[in-house]
Amino acid sequence: MSISTTVGTILFAHGSRDPQWRVPFESILKKMQALSHSSSSLAFLECMTPTLEQAIDDMVSAGIKQITVVPVFLAVGSHVRKDLPNLLAAARLKHPDLALQASAAIGEQPAIQEAIAAFALAAR
Repeated sequence: MSISTTVGTILFAHGSRDPQWRVPFESILKKMQALSHSSSSLAFLECMTPTLEQAIDDMVSAGIKQITVVPVFLAVGSHVRKDLPNLLAAARLKHPDLALQASAAIGEQPAIQEAIAAFALAAR
């Protein structure tokens, strides 16, 4: 197995009762899949599926050995600070051989902040 077949990325978003809410996240996922052959998927905290637990289980079942969870949140609140670490701890207990980590939230990244600032200025 090559590294691209054993490494996965999960975009972790909040979720919503409105099914249209997931469309931009699916678009990001498709762009990721076009750029890389490594496994990638979406997961949601609430109201939508798959849950983070389901997404991790699916990747492990597919032979993924290392997963990075990317919180697709603009700001770090209790979901990123408390809920996500609790979910990751539970996944580590369930899958002790899995290398599981989370990146910083996307809103903390300078490139994302610059892109939003440029978009906001262009929207005038």
